Amino acid sequence: MSEHKIISSLMRPFFRKGQESSFTVPGAFREDSRILCIDPGDLSDVLFHIPLLTAIRRRFPGSKMDFLLPEKHAPLIVPSGLARQCIIYKDGQLNPWRPAFSSMLRKLGAGKYDVALVMSYEPRPRLELAALASGANFRYGPSHSDAWPAINFEMRAGADGETGYRGDRLRRAAPFLGFAPEEMNARWPLPMDKVRQMAQQVHFHKPNPDQMLIGVDPGVGKTGHSFALDNLQFLVRQLTSQLVCKVLPLGDPQDSERLEKFETRLSEVPVGLERETLLEMILLLSQCDLYISGNTDFFHFAVALGIPAIGLFGKKDGAEWVPVGRPRARVIPITKGEKVDIETLMEAIEAVTEGRTSTASTVMSAADILAAAEADKADGDSPVETSGETSVDHAPGNE
Repeated sequence: MSEHKIISSLMRPFFRKGQESSFTVPGAFREDSRILCIDPGDLSDVLFHIPLLTAIRRRFPGSKMDFLLPEKHAPLIVPSGLARQCIIYKDGQLNPWRPAFSSMLRKLGAGKYDVALVMSYEPRPRLELAALASGANFRYGPSHSDAWPAINFEMRAGADGETGYRGDRLRRAAPFLGFAPEEMNARWPLPMDKVRQMAQQVHFHKPNPDQMLIGVDPGVGKTGHSFALDNLQFLVRQLTSQLVCKVLPLGDPQDSERLEKFETRLSEVPVGLERETLLEMILLLSQCDLYISGNTDFFHFAVALGIPAIGLFGKKDGAEWVPVGRPRARVIPITKGEKVDIETLMEAIEAVTEGRTSTASTVMSAADILAAAEADKADGDSPVETSGETSVDHAPGNE
């Protein structure tokens, strides 16, 4: 018997309301909707669902979004302007045999949610049961054999089994959810005051506008592959010999040890730029003229933000991770243990930067950023704004 069925039978009282509810699409989202957004702990999966969340907020500004999320993502979610409330969970609370799990389900059941979104493309049995316990009529999540009844709107592969780039899947589902594909904006809604501050910091520590700021991520990719630091150091030496640039190690702060080891091998790192939190890392990424990495979360953030990006992908990095149809992103297949061919790399850089390999950087002044934000707003593409403050709570039993 599957874990879903065992837990469902033991905790039936928590799930009764969700199992008895129904929904219609389009029409699941309304101005007065209460929405529970469930973060599975995978940063790329959350990023790939941002287009839906921002579309909901723009179409239905009166809707209320709460997030159930791990603590490591709170520094990025809280200032996004999307969340009314953030409920923090720890991995131990997802153990169905502990009282903390039932306490969390009870709290979610009291939220009177209309919609629950499990923002994952992989099965997440315990978080899917949290969606069911919320009592929401409409419960979106990954497709698998045990998804029902926890999930009643599954994100499935196409009829031919083709799934395409994960970052584009919600665009295909948009009409069923009541949105046009063009409403699905991939960019993460960064707080503009923080963007301005980071732009000023970058300009202060890299005053030469002819220098490109190149972010390099030494982290482990989505399929478990990482590059030898010696090979990355060789790549950086090649870049700095051919480009007017500064190189900045950028990646998940939780991989700080590897980032620090990589940085000690470099000589072109601008000093003084804070990179302690996840938000600071993403803000710095938004100021890069070029980003180079394996198949990491930050590579997909660069793609979503429109930063020129080069992905160095191994054999295990399948088509679902390749961002097709994006002129500012290119993937170079590599073989484990081999160095990247510099001519191939430079050709890719020339393409994604549109020839701007030795011209002035794209770091904008505060005035330029404000002008760009106003232009985005006029196009209906501005960062999401919200009134009031986001409250942060801990799921019951979180010690």
